[in-house]
Amino acid sequence: MLIIKTFIYTTIMSIVTANNEFGIFEAANSHYNQGNYGDSIELYEEIILDDFHSSDLYYNLGNAYYRQGLVGQSIWAYNKAILLNPRLGDAKYNLEIAMASMKDRIVLPSELLPVQIYISIKSNYTFNEWLLIGSLVVLFTVCFFVASKFFIFSNEIVQKSLFMLVILTTVLHLILIDLFFEQNTQQSGIIISNEVNAYSGPFVGENTMLFTINEGTRAKIYQKQGDWIEIAIINGDKAWIPSKTFRPL
Repeated sequence: MLIIKTFIYTTIMSIVTANNEFGIFEAANSHYNQGNYGDSIELYEEIILDDFHSSDLYYNLGNAYYRQGLVGQSIWAYNKAILLNPRLGDAKYNLEIAMASMKDRIVLPSELLPVQIYISIKSNYTFNEWLLIGSLVVLFTVCFFVASKFFIFSNEIVQKSLFMLVILTTVLHLILIDLFFEQNTQQSGIIISNEVNAYSGPFVGENTMLFTINEGTRAKIYQKQGDWIEIAIINGDKAWIPSKTFRPL
């Protein structure tokens, strides 16, 4: 009985909390529509602090930050929206606009066409969605194999179909492995402050400053020490910056 009561209580509290967060979300949207972008940002961030996340929430937050001229924060929010919903076209479009307004944006050479196609396909779904697709393909392969034992299909059809299914299963699992290591190696994030001084170590000194990073730049975290983090930007340069200037994705 105690377990049932706990479950009922947890369910009720979840519904109440969700309704409360939805009310805050609607209030934030109202502020945004009225041009009160600062107030809308405060409310959107309040929802995030309460551990509620959605692509629409981060998309609206990105729009509000961009309207306030906070390019780095808007790029961070759009990236969060795309992580939750990779097929959110509006967020991708607005992200490109925000990135176009970055100062001294680092642009790497284009990848080879096959690599571009692979990245495009891989990034079109979340890890959990790829996991579901892979599981369904494995299940279908097993069912097809069992059905073939009852001679439901001809030998030639069975062999060709099983071969294609095995290839598809292998490709899907390679994508899953790639995504797993991509998400579980160094954590990435966005520089949210402009003209951040990057140093050779977790300290400040005239002779230790290496370069300056502008807001919106994407980087990976290598280690943390106190109020400092060591990051590497996309061109390979590594340095230490104050952790308050960086927001993890």
